[in-house]
Amino acid sequence: MAENLHAITPAMLHEQVTGLPALPPLVVDLLASLQQDNLDAATLGRRIAADQGLLVRTLRVANSPFYGLAGQVLSVDDAILVLGFRTVRSLVLGAAMVGVFNHCACKGFVSDRFWRHSLAVAVCARTLARVTRANAESAFTAGLLHDIGRYVLALCFPVQYEAVLHYQQAHGCPHLSAEQAVLGIDHVQAGAELALAWGLPGPLVSEIRGHHAPAGDAAADLIHFADVLAHALELGCESAPTVPPMDEGVCERLGVDAATLLPLFPQIERDFEETRNALLS
Repeated sequence: MAENLHAITPAMLHEQVTGLPALPPLVVDLLASLQQDNLDAATLGRRIAADQGLLVRTLRVANSPFYGLAGQVLSVDDAILVLGFRTVRSLVLGAAMVGVFNHCACKGFVSDRFWRHSLAVAVCARTLARVTRANAESAFTAGLLHDIGRYVLALCFPVQYEAVLHYQQAHGCPHLSAEQAVLGIDHVQAGAELALAWGLPGPLVSEIRGHHAPAGDAAADLIHFADVLAHALELGCESAPTVPPMDEGVCERLGVDAATLLPLFPQIERDFEETRNALLS
């Protein structure tokens, strides 16, 4: 079959991923501290201020209407004082990850479109985490990175991934199905490979690996639900998306239902627009 010409082996994936640039040290430290506050606010402020691009993005987000503080946050220290350490940490991570993956990938892969969907899932995940009493900022980060394997594949294997995009368009199927049909691997594997190469925390690796098939893992359940919800709400989409199938046990395991979620939809949509404008404009 023609698709076999584009097959990617695990060894090929590993070789390409290990050749990607390492994450900036600040991002590594922030990711490692997601489950605890072991990086003090003063240190965080100094390190962000030393990166002009990151500083500008962070202040832009902090002053967005989403937080209701327009024009009041003039420094990173102000942002930490007003918004709190965990919130600023997630903003910095969001700005930094968008900055790290800003390279041209294969033809047909639109970086801005990719990040719009990633931010949509991040916003949905943060909202679901607050409802289910999970760590909202960790959920935001996991949502932001859940599909990072797609970017990895498009960047490392541009010819093969262009074939994936053609296959998806021709068959009207989700990314995962097209990748498996054309490449023999998928973005879940690529994302987990990158997460391991970067030394990301174990829970974050599990969320990336399990966001299409959570298998009862609570954190992966949440990201799986957020992914489906972002598609269903058509957040960040230029046309009606193909909604991935929902694991039938997720709602029960998370303890959420339509009555809980419906009132949250307008706020999710507003939050997404504000976050998108701040991070991607």
